[in-house]
Amino acid sequence: MRIALIHPFSWPAVRRGGERYLHDLAWYLTRQGAQVDAVVGGKPSVIDTPDGRLVRLRHPRRLEVRGLTATDTFGLPALGWLTKHRYDVVHALTPTAALAGVVTRHRTVYTALGHPTWQTISHRKHDLRMFRTTMRRVAAPLALSASAATSISDITGVRPRVVPPGLRIDSFPLNPAPRRGPARVLFPAHAADRRKGLDVLLAAFDRVLDQLPDARLVLGGGGDAEWAFDSLPPEVARRVRAATDVVGAGELDDVPALYAAATVTALPSVDEAFGLVLIESLATGTPVVGVSSGGPVEIVTDPAIGLLAPPRDPAALAEHICTVTQLAANDQTPVRCREHARQWDWDTVIGPLHLEVYGR
Repeated sequence: MRIALIHPFSWPAVRRGGERYLHDLAWYLTRQGAQVDAVVGGKPSVIDTPDGRLVRLRHPRRLEVRGLTATDTFGLPALGWLTKHRYDVVHALTPTAALAGVVTRHRTVYTALGHPTWQTISHRKHDLRMFRTTMRRVAAPLALSASAATSISDITGVRPRVVPPGLRIDSFPLNPAPRRGPARVLFPAHAADRRKGLDVLLAAFDRVLDQLPDARLVLGGGGDAEWAFDSLPPEVARRVRAATDVVGAGELDDVPALYAAATVTALPSVDEAFGLVLIESLATGTPVVGVSSGGPVEIVTDPAIGLLAPPRDPAALAEHICTVTQLAANDQTPVRCREHARQWDWDTVIGPLHLEVYGR
């Protein structure tokens, strides 16, 4: 089977969920014997890798006019490539790339990477039309979570199938030791992305310090956090800043150890399409705290591995962090977290779901 995976950006040049998804999917499919081309933007080249071919297409910046972004316009370079090359399946991760597959008469799968809502989809007048057209024209529309699928159905009238991303679980070794001693609360998301809710976490951490004075907040996703500190009263900002360690995104090989060293991982984002960082944390044996919105609702389903707070509620978030800190000290918690994460293993669960979609 010849498969093209299409997205404007590649991993690890860009370290976000969509790029990670494309990279891991290429890894899995190649191991199953598929011929995979990961078609991305960049300096034109075709490079053979252990995970298939990396095809870089010139993506001119001049296309980004009238508010259009690289994500919006990658369909044009993709169209040129797909006109000249044939695949059994095209799996696109942006609307215009998916429509390029449709126009060139390929069997096209489209995964909507986000969690669209009426509010977010209405910011630009062309977004809604483009999104509806894409969902209605592709052979297989997919969503990352049931929550995202419901929202997409409300907006487009099309019910996509839920096919989440997966985890290469062996890349995240288990730390079997219970998490005792001073609490380390890890925020693994990009600090500058306001959708991730760092401002809420900082406000909550002030309350955490009331109960756990020696707790440390670890910012491990990179990005500028100043906007979130600026949202706090000055005396609260000083207190929380003094208890915060900014370690940055670091190298890829550092990420599993960062999770494994934490007491609890916190992700307070609203309308998260999935929440892969929660599963990464669980795989290392570290319990989690999320919010009851979007994909995390489908991940944190057992109080033995973590809890969900109401969205944008610092008091409740602080209470849940303190509770899960106690949970992390239980000898059985690391193994329970690890076993829970296996539901999203690429080899045994998520990869076969993709193959079933392609086969159909």
